[in-house]
Amino acid sequence: MNLGEDVMGFLNEVQSIYSKAISFASGRPDAKYFNIEKFSEYLDFFIKTEVLEKGQTENEILGYLGQYNRTKGIINKEVSKYLWKDEAIQALPEDILITVGTQEGIAVGIMTICNKENDVILVEDPAYIGITHFSKINGYHVDGVPVTSNGISLENLEEKLQHYSSIGKRVRVVYVIPDFQNPSGVVMSLENRYKLLELAEIHDFLIFEDNAYGDFSYENSPYPTLKSIDKNNRVIYLKSLSKTLYPSLRLSLMVVNQSISVEGNVLKLSDLVSKTKGYITVNTPSIIQAMFGGMLHQHNFSLKKMNKEKVLGMKEKRNYLLKCLEETFNTKNNSWSNEVKWNYPKGGFFIRVKLPFEVGKEEVVECAEKFKVIFTPMSFFYLNEGGENELRLAFSNLSLEEIKIGIDRLADYIKNKIENLKK
Repeated sequence: MNLGEDVMGFLNEVQSIYSKAISFASGRPDAKYFNIEKFSEYLDFFIKTEVLEKGQTENEILGYLGQYNRTKGIINKEVSKYLWKDEAIQALPEDILITVGTQEGIAVGIMTICNKENDVILVEDPAYIGITHFSKINGYHVDGVPVTSNGISLENLEEKLQHYSSIGKRVRVVYVIPDFQNPSGVVMSLENRYKLLELAEIHDFLIFEDNAYGDFSYENSPYPTLKSIDKNNRVIYLKSLSKTLYPSLRLSLMVVNQSISVEGNVLKLSDLVSKTKGYITVNTPSIIQAMFGGMLHQHNFSLKKMNKEKVLGMKEKRNYLLKCLEETFNTKNNSWSNEVKWNYPKGGFFIRVKLPFEVGKEEVVECAEKFKVIFTPMSFFYLNEGGENELRLAFSNLSLEEIKIGIDRLADYIKNKIENLKK
C-alpha cells in the first residue's frame, strides 16, 4: 500500500457510503463498556481529593483545572502508582507525560529524538499505520522488519542494523507492539523481549513500546512489558487508554526516563519531549486528566478489576468469531474453502484470515456493495509488498449476532470470488 494514500480515510468513506454493511474494519472498543455516566463522579472525586491534599478551596481547584497547565500533566503521581501496580513499571512522576492519545506520544517522541538526515526508524512489518504514515508524511526515514510468530524478527533486525551502519546511517528508534500486535495479533515471546533489549543496548537505539492491547489477554497470564524488564532505560513506554477506557478521552501515558547529552550537557529526555509537546498541544486537557485521576483514586490505582467484565466480553467475541469461522468454512461440507485459513490470537481485537486470492480497495468496495460486509486488507499495513492475500477482521465493536451475520456474508463473498476465479 502506498503510504501516500489515506487508507483509514478510505475505510471510513466505505463505511459511510455502505452504512448498512457490517464492518469488521475498525478496531473500535465496545461502547457498552464506556461508563461515561460516571465521568462527573470521578471528576468530583478528584476535586475533593485535591482540596484535602492541597488545602485549597474547591473554587481554587476548579480555577486550576480550567487554566493552562503543566505540559507533562497534572496526574503524574497517580499515574506513577497505577503503572507500578498494574504494569510493574517504576516511573518517577517527572518522567511521565500525559499525551493526547498514543499518536501524539509517537509524534513528539520522533520529533524530539530523530534527525531526518541520518536517523532511521524501524517498525514491525506489517505495522500500525499511525507511526508509518506520520514518519513518511514528515520526511523521516522509516523501514520495516518482518513479523514472525514470536514478534519482530530479530535476525532481520540485526541485518537492518548492520546495513544502515555500513552506509553511515543510524537506527535511532525501533517501534514494536509486543502484545497482540496490530494487525497480526502476534505476541512477542519472553525470550525475544530480553534479546530485543540486549540488541538495543549493544547497538544504542531506543525502543518505542506501544501497549494498546496488553490488558486484553484471553489465555494465560501476559508476559511482562518490555518497560518493566528494561534495566538500561532503552524503552519509551506508550500506554493507550482508548481501548481500556474509551477513545474520546484522547489520553495516553508516556514514560520517558532516559537522559541524553546535548552539546556537552546531560538533559532529561522527558524535559525535551515535553518542550516539543508544548509547542504542539501546549498541554493535555486538565479536566480529562482530572477525571482519570479521580478514577484511579476510586479504584485504588488499578484498572484490572474495573476492566474484568470488558476483557471477558472481548474474549467471548473472539471465541464466537473463531467458532463462526470454523463452522462456516468447514472443509468437510464446503470444499471451496480448503485454502481459507486464519490465526488463533491469544488476545487483542483482531483475527487474520488468509485467502486464495488477492484483496485490495476494489475488493473492499465490491464486498461492501454486493455482500454488505466490510473488512480491512492486510496489505494496508505493509510498508511495501505483503499481505495481498490476507484480510484483518476486528471483532471488538460487533455484537455476537452481527459477527454471525457478517461471517455468513463474508463466506458468500469468498465463495463467489473463488467460483468466479475457476471459470
